[in-house]
Amino acid sequence: MNASLWRWLALALLALNLLMGLLWLQSNPEPAAERSPLPPLDDSLPRLELVEEMSQATADPNTEQCYTIGPLPTLLAQQRADDRLRAFASAQRTRQTTADSDRGWWVYLPASSRAEATSLSRELAQRGVEDYYVVTSGAMENSVSVGLYQSIDNARARQARIRGFGFDAQLEVRRESIPQFWIDYRIAPDERSPWRFIVRASPGAQHREIPCF
Repeated sequence: MNASLWRWLALALLALNLLMGLLWLQSNPEPAAERSPLPPLDDSLPRLELVEEMSQATADPNTEQCYTIGPLPTLLAQQRADDRLRAFASAQRTRQTTADSDRGWWVYLPASSRAEATSLSRELAQRGVEDYYVVTSGAMENSVSVGLYQSIDNARARQARIRGFGFDAQLEVRRESIPQFWIDYRIAPDERSPWRFIVRASPGAQHREIPCF
């Protein structure tokens, strides 16, 4: 063989080796590096919660609601309300409170003893004053009442007239503790109670939501 033939033969073998090497690399790719598993999360860390998931978790369509109606003016009004609500409420209760109420204006003469009150009464009668009486019990015992008025103007006119006779007439707001009646009830959200009828029958009463009992 001449030198030219050997040269071509060497080039062919080199090309064949290169081709075989490429084929081997394609058929045997280098395995990807294995990823190490992530460590578990610390339980003490806060977890992410979607707003929608939180609302679904807390919203309970079967949760009942509680309301109160009052103040009702009389025990009879409370009993009637109790009867009206019984068919709709899952639970109910009645309760009573007291409240101070202004009942008008009181004109009176102060006295330190029953004898002084009796003497004032005689003097009032001598001057032609009517509609008086001696208070015989309570915080204002021995005072001489000379009038109860709803209007402050009428009360002041009476006070001025009595003072014109020389008496030390005093003017004071008349307050009384009055009972107030209430009814509380629990009801499902999809139920409707007749609370509007109860409130309309008792002027001044209100219907309000309260924490459930």
